[in-house]
Amino acid sequence: MTGDPIVELDAGFSAEDGRATPWATALELLEKAEVFWLSTVRADGRPHVTPLVAVWLDGAMYFCTGEGEQKERNIQRNPQCILTTGCSNFR
Repeated sequence: MTGDPIVELDAGFSAEDGRATPWATALELLEKAEVFWLSTVRADGRPHVTPLVAVWLDGAMYFCTGEGEQKERNIQRNPQCILTTGCSNFR
C-alpha cells in the first residue's frame, strides 16, 4: 500500500460537526480485532453473513474459506463483499 487511505465523511450521512476516524485509529482496531463478519450475496439475491477470523497483514486484509462453502460460492459468483468488525457495545 502506498501511503495511508484518505478518510472523509459523506455530508449526507454525517452529523454537521462529525469527523472522520483517523486512519491510525482504524488500523489499530483492524490489527486488534479477533472476529470479523463477512457479508456476501447468494445466487438468489439473499444476503449471507458469517463470522470468521481475518488478519490484517502488509496493508491488506486476509481471510480464508473452504471449497464449496456458501461464502466461497458467493464470492466466486460475485467478488464484491463487505468485511466488518467492531464490538457489541456502545462505548
